[in-house]
Amino acid sequence: MRAIFQATLTVGLLILSAQNAYSCTCLQITHRKEFRQSDAVFAGTVIDVTEDTSYVPPKLKVSSALQNIIDSTKRFVVRFKVEKKFKGVKGQEVRVYAFQSDSGCSGMVFGIGESYLVYADRTEESLTGGNLCSRTRKMDRSSKEYKELNSFWFRLSSRIPGLS
Repeated sequence: MRAIFQATLTVGLLILSAQNAYSCTCLQITHRKEFRQSDAVFAGTVIDVTEDTSYVPPKLKVSSALQNIIDSTKRFVVRFKVEKKFKGVKGQEVRVYAFQSDSGCSGMVFGIGESYLVYADRTEESLTGGNLCSRTRKMDRSSKEYKELNSFWFRLSSRIPGLS
């Protein structure tokens, strides 16, 4: 009887002391560091979102549950009308690949007509952006981040490693 009481007490204390678990957490870095690490940074409005039906998710040596999530991944081509170029963008329109899956930790869903601040990476002559841990977000022109991105000195100093 005493052993059952101790086990129940121990389990109860563990449950009460458990911290929150977040299934989709990312290490948030500053916009200065994200600017430095990104290949392209721009502000733009979504013109079009089209599913790329030619995309085939990779087959990896992972658990079947994880492979099922990977298999559910869809790639979308998001076309932006560029409003402001901060880094690595040429032209008035940009195409960015965005990925979404059935996972609760899927990437961003872009809305046509919505404006975004986009941090993207270049892979094989294309840009990829809007992943779960990216700083890509809906546009807020009054934010400190947007105002600093508009500063020449911020953009220059952000390219120098070691400065924070």
